Amino acid sequence: MKRIITALALIAAFSIIACTKGGKLERISGDQYTITSTAGSKQLVPAIDTTSTGAFTGFYDEQSNILSFTITWNDLWRTASKDTITSVNFYGPATAETNGALVRSLPFVSTNNAASANLGLAGIRGFTTSEQADFLSGAYYFTINTKKYPNGIVRGQLAATKQ
Repeated sequence: MKRIITALALIAAFSIIACTKGGKLERISGDQYTITSTAGSKQLVPAIDTTSTGAFTGFYDEQSNILSFTITWNDLWRTASKDTITSVNFYGPATAETNGALVRSLPFVSTNNAASANLGLAGIRGFTTSEQADFLSGAYYFTINTKKYPNGIVRGQLAATKQ
């Protein structure tokens, strides 16, 4: 039953996102935000010394509570010491210099050293009303986690810009 409800929520979320007119997303009434971040291993607290980088670009609709985003990563590991991405995590509230509590974890597996993926949060996986305020104020960050770095190999503070 839980899987059916989750599936229905995702179908509804993607239906809203997929509604287009002339190739542009049609939005329901409410505030929409562009969410961005540039991530690096030196932004972790404590920092780690790698050349790993990442980026986050997304769209958040406050009324429908849907966050759709693309993460991109580069140079997460050297070819000789291959690793595996295990998840993308969201933490907050926290400043760029502090660690926050785990808010959401999206299991995600990739063995690519450099690539991108389209992901999202919606329905029961979306943000609660109290979490939305911290998320939209820039008090959340994301990490890309691997088997070798379960607490994150890159971190980026998320910035929300109202459209």
